[in-house]
Amino acid sequence: MHLIIVGCGRVGAELANSVATKGHDVVIIDRDPQAFDRLDPEFRGHTLQGDVREKEVWNRAGSELANGFAAVTPIDEINLVSAHTARDVFNIPNVVARVYDPVHAPLFKRAGIQTVNASLWIAHRIEQLLVYPGLIELASLGNGEVLVVEVQIPDHLVGENVAALADGGSCLPVALVHGGYADLVSPDMILKEGELAVVAIRSSMLPHLENLLRLETE
Repeated sequence: MHLIIVGCGRVGAELANSVATKGHDVVIIDRDPQAFDRLDPEFRGHTLQGDVREKEVWNRAGSELANGFAAVTPIDEINLVSAHTARDVFNIPNVVARVYDPVHAPLFKRAGIQTVNASLWIAHRIEQLLVYPGLIELASLGNGEVLVVEVQIPDHLVGENVAALADGGSCLPVALVHGGYADLVSPDMILKEGELAVVAIRSSMLPHLENLLRLETE
């Protein structure tokens, strides 16, 4: 894939390093040439000094051939405008923008731009580690509205049908892991001692899941 990233700060550099390592053709743009020092010495992508608000920069980046675009500067105005340009002018099919200040999130939402709000995600993750230490987050979807978490089957659920984890629809069991081997959930599975369960759940339902796991039989 041909990917364009605007902003070579910590987020942009980490993103560029990651996708380049996976073999994608990457162009990362920044106005400050010293920003590219954050990239790995072995970075295999392309760096482009310039202002993304100038058409020449878009042309040099190969925008007409791009499969994906990410705006991750610390300036929301630039992220919003460049994301608009990528989608509406150059018809790049997959556009993502970072929202630096949560106050500006509604502007991106009204524009229909996919966003990632780093500060909200970090705060949410710290809350999980503090409040729900028994749950291991494997993935966060959207801006954290839906989570994929791993939990250990408690003693009082051993021998129960896997549906017990769903608890009336509060979460969706996805897989069971036993002895390092994972298998997708089927309706007839029985929970075993020492197993781990991977479940998808709305973040608002985490307290409910924690209560289910802590519940003791009488």
